Amino acid sequence: MSERPEFHGESGVRASDVLPAWAAITNWLAVHAPASHATLRPGATGGDVQSVEDGLGAPLPADLVTLLQTCNGTVDASDVERDPDEYDPGLFLAQHHLLPLGAIVAVRGSGESADQFWSDWVPFAVADYAVTPWDGLAVEPGGRLATFSQASGEPPSQPHTEPGHASLAEFLNALAEALTQGTGPLTATATPGFHEGALVWGPLPGDATPWAPAHSENESPAQTAEHAWVDHGATPAGRGS
Repeated sequence: MSERPEFHGESGVRASDVLPAWAAITNWLAVHAPASHATLRPGATGGDVQSVEDGLGAPLPADLVTLLQTCNGTVDASDVERDPDEYDPGLFLAQHHLLPLGAIVAVRGSGESADQFWSDWVPFAVADYAVTPWDGLAVEPGGRLATFSQASGEPPSQPHTEPGHASLAEFLNALAEALTQGTGPLTATATPGFHEGALVWGPLPGDATPWAPAHSENESPAQTAEHAWVDHGATPAGRGS
């Protein structure tokens, strides 16, 4: 296997720094959101990684390899017997699935057009396995993150300011902070909460959808009243019947 650099990104984050953050995320899921924890796949082997790298003709980013050798993505929810109206428990990665190695290959594709679109970027998370063309998050060998959208034909050619993390490790640390403390940059646009034993980012649409924020102590009184209404089906003052 190709030799991998020890540090990545301008912040000098070690690839191994993904592991403490990932442990905090998965430990929290095991206690608070078992349905989401159940979507985690076992880690990939070194042989699995080598096979994908040989197919792509380039090494995967080291921090991504570290993560995938701990957890090789989340279960494809389309293959799991569940109510199609239920929210996908595998979308805990800030409303994305972590892609298994095989799905990374499928999303990236091959050939000259794929190489031109992706360049050095590697997709590692998508909003929905079952819906194509895909959109999601990508990482490059230096560890920077970018969003991509195949539907718009816009390649992840520049580091993206949102989620705005210098490395995969920083992104996972922000996710761990959002889950364990209810704070941080990822909570600016969505709130981690619970729905049917799963971590689901909300608030969810629909008056009768049972959802509760994971950290109601960080909400304003108005937000708490709103979410209590969503969770229990009650109508707060000022709300239509």
